[in-house]
Amino acid sequence: MPWLGKYRVLAVVQKTFPETSWSRLLELLDTYGVESSERERERVQLAILKLSEGDEEKLREFTAVAKRDYRDVLFWADNPQEAKLTPEKRERLKKMFEQFGIKPPKNF
Repeated sequence: MPWLGKYRVLAVVQKTFPETSWSRLLELLDTYGVESSERERERVQLAILKLSEGDEEKLREFTAVAKRDYRDVLFWADNPQEAKLTPEKRERLKKMFEQFGIKPPKNF
C-alpha cells in the first residue's frame, strides 16, 4: 500500500506546518526518493519531518542530508538519545580529532 505512506507524509505536513507552506514543503520532500540510491522514500520523508520539528529550514537541511545518505536521518529519528551530542560525547570526539591531528569544526 504505497499510497498509505504518501498519505502519512501529507498528514504530518498538514499537522506540523502552516497551510501556506504545504505545497512547497511537499515538493521539497519529493526531491528525496528520485535517485535509485534514495531508498525507503516515505519512511525517510517521515524521519525528515520528525527531525525538522516544524522548522522549514531544518526540513531543508535534513532533506539534503538524506540525499547524501538516508541512513543518517533514519538513525537520528529512530535513536534520538543515541544521536544527541552530550558533553561527554563532545569531549570524546574532541579527543579523537586531536588524536588524528584534525581540527574540530568551528561550531563544535
